[in-house]
Amino acid sequence: MPVRIGADRARALTGSLLLILNPLLYVTAEGVSAAAWHRPAYRYGFNAISDLGVPSCGDLAGHRVCSPLHAVMNTAFITHGALFALAVFLLAPLLPQRPGRRVLVLGIVTGLGLLLVGTFPGSPEAVADGTIALHTAGAALAIFGGNLTAITAGAGLRRRAHRRLGTALVALGTAGTVSVVVMFAWAVIVVSSGIITGVAVAERTSVYTIMAAELLIGIAVFTASRHRAHRRAGSRLAEGSSTA
Repeated sequence: MPVRIGADRARALTGSLLLILNPLLYVTAEGVSAAAWHRPAYRYGFNAISDLGVPSCGDLAGHRVCSPLHAVMNTAFITHGALFALAVFLLAPLLPQRPGRRVLVLGIVTGLGLLLVGTFPGSPEAVADGTIALHTAGAALAIFGGNLTAITAGAGLRRRAHRRLGTALVALGTAGTVSVVVMFAWAVIVVSSGIITGVAVAERTSVYTIMAAELLIGIAVFTASRHRAHRRAGSRLAEGSSTA
């Protein structure tokens, strides 16, 4: 069942387009930043996403980091957070009032978290001066916030009879939340030994579930918005024909 769009179609259309474009821009920035790494090459299954934003070269948690396009990745973090919060602001009214308010708060939390991640990179210098705590807090806010946004939005949509879409969002958000818990638990246990492969995989899972949820709801709302526009155009055409 398509999502029901209210009278403000422009608001819904803008929000849906932001949710479609946002993860595409982020993944592109991540890929470009990763491709710029040399000696050693960046490995998605080994390196943390935040490694791409480190502005210096050095050893971090037992591995080498050196990201030539760190500015690209940090800009992507901040931009993704801002667009995510804006999209949630635009689309939250589609939900029942209570879950809509919760989604709005979670969207803002997610945006603030990504702002911290991009502003305070997790560099060796950050470990030395203590600002790594701000980076870590930002990552927690962003990943937990994004996945909880998906869960809350999904639960709200289920109340409006959008069972399939709501269930998919809840499933994605739950998988991401479990993954981030695993990531932090694994990091506490084994990062000191330099074994970070499992951490990187869990981190990516927890982040990409948010991207998938963005695409899913964005496409659903965009499709519903377009259908509504076509129905209106058809109604006006029919009215014009009957008048003639």
